[in-house]
Amino acid sequence: MKLNKNRKLLLILIVGILCFYGFKNYAEKVKDEHSIATSISSKLYDFNTFELTVDSNLNLSDFKVVNQNSGTTIFAYGKSRKGIDNDYGHRLFELYYKDQKLYEFGHFSTNNWYTFDYNLNLNKVKNRIEPDLKIMRGKNESYNDFFYKRFEYNENGKLDRISFLTLGKEVYNVKEINE
Repeated sequence: MKLNKNRKLLLILIVGILCFYGFKNYAEKVKDEHSIATSISSKLYDFNTFELTVDSNLNLSDFKVVNQNSGTTIFAYGKSRKGIDNDYGHRLFELYYKDQKLYEFGHFSTNNWYTFDYNLNLNKVKNRIEPDLKIMRGKNESYNDFFYKRFEYNENGKLDRISFLTLGKEVYNVKEINE
């Protein structure tokens, strides 16, 4: 009797695991379509990706990226990690170089089932690190309310000013820090 009960439990466990992975494979194929499967899978799985590349003058392991919405580190020690939830609204990120915040950047996601592939390329131009973020979602791009916020420090490492930049990196607002 006990052997039969253990077999049933094992069978239920195996079927459950197979269903979970089968649903994940199906959900990945329809991840950007509005359906019940996508609504459920966007809460269960993290299909968003984040890649960081740097030019030859920079060391990839000196950078860290934090998802501001959840507080999760999504890039550290030269490797990408999971941690970008599918949420409706602003998706905000912080870029750190040697533990000093350089940039905040983000965009507005118009649907909570959309997944994005974030590709951040960093170049050193005139002693300043310049980001170039590409946001891809299948065949479409999403730059709704896109922004960069640059943190500038003085020689002593103290925050001097914050510049707000457009997608094209034009400065549209500056906040001087006077402390």
